[in-house]
Amino acid sequence: MVSDMETIDSTPDPRSAAADLDAIADAKRAIRDRPWPSWLYPVNVIALGGVALSGIIDSSMIAALVTLAFAMVLAIANSAAGQLIGAPFALPTSRTFRILAAVSAVFVLASLPARLIGSDALVIASAAAAMLSYAIGAVVHAASTRR
Repeated sequence: MVSDMETIDSTPDPRSAAADLDAIADAKRAIRDRPWPSWLYPVNVIALGGVALSGIIDSSMIAALVTLAFAMVLAIANSAAGQLIGAPFALPTSRTFRILAAVSAVFVLASLPARLIGSDALVIASAAAAMLSYAIGAVVHAASTRR
């Protein structure tokens, strides 16, 4: 026996359906644009710099442990802040912030070949660029969410 599905509500008209979808999009945007705690920005800047700078440590074992420690600080701080604001996995809508955060990650990754060739100056320059690009992105993000 095949039964027909029944609905309690009537079929929405196109205008109310569009309004409902717009409300959903607005809610998503509101969650993604929640302000972050102010302490998170400098913690991220320092942790990114620490990951990039760990290449100038002579002992590879200690460098690996320092990198792991800074990476854990990044993960724990961002997870805690996300839980605090009620949006643990939401990416901000600020395109400028996302681009600068990606640029920062590229500079952190650029410190890896600098480590391999043994250039402390390139490691330091990569770390400084990573920290600066993220710091600029943090200012943009904070300004966009604290209207």
